[in-house]
Amino acid sequence: MNDTYFGQLLISMPNLIDPFFQKTVILICEFSEKAIMGLIINKPIQNIKVNDILKNIKLNVNDKFINQHVFIGGPVHTGQGFIIHSSECKYEDSETINKNLKLTTSLKILEDISNNKPPRFYKIFLGCSVWGYKQFNNEMLENSWHLMNPTNEIIFQNNKVNKIWENCIEKSGIVKERLNPDYGNA
Repeated sequence: MNDTYFGQLLISMPNLIDPFFQKTVILICEFSEKAIMGLIINKPIQNIKVNDILKNIKLNVNDKFINQHVFIGGPVHTGQGFIIHSSECKYEDSETINKNLKLTTSLKILEDISNNKPPRFYKIFLGCSVWGYKQFNNEMLENSWHLMNPTNEIIFQNNKVNKIWENCIEKSGIVKERLNPDYGNA
């Protein structure tokens, strides 16, 4: 397996059987032989908004956050919050994903958001997606996922979140109508 998968986007392919991950786009935030961890960037939680998170931890809320999505990062550690953000801000425990993107679990970023001093771009997640190294390798060999370089435009496309998967497929040069759910070896 290749450690350059760190920071890449995983785009689910039609042969991926697990319905939880169908038509998902995942940012790989950790990649090692121990584990692979990522966050689903296009699966908003329907009944939780940023205001709800801020209220829950007793921070200021305002109308700006009423309709701002919180995303389900994956089915693991669903009580844990993760925030990806643009790199002009650095918080304690921030991890660099690439030159434009960081990941944090710091409460300070939520304080900045509630005080209208957020990073230029950010996205809040509950939970994450985790694979064992062998599991991930097998899914790649089965063509369950396609890799793509990330851009902030794709990651923070919050107003058209339901179009992120389609946009990634299109930007990868894949013709949806020609995708085949079968795979094999020559």
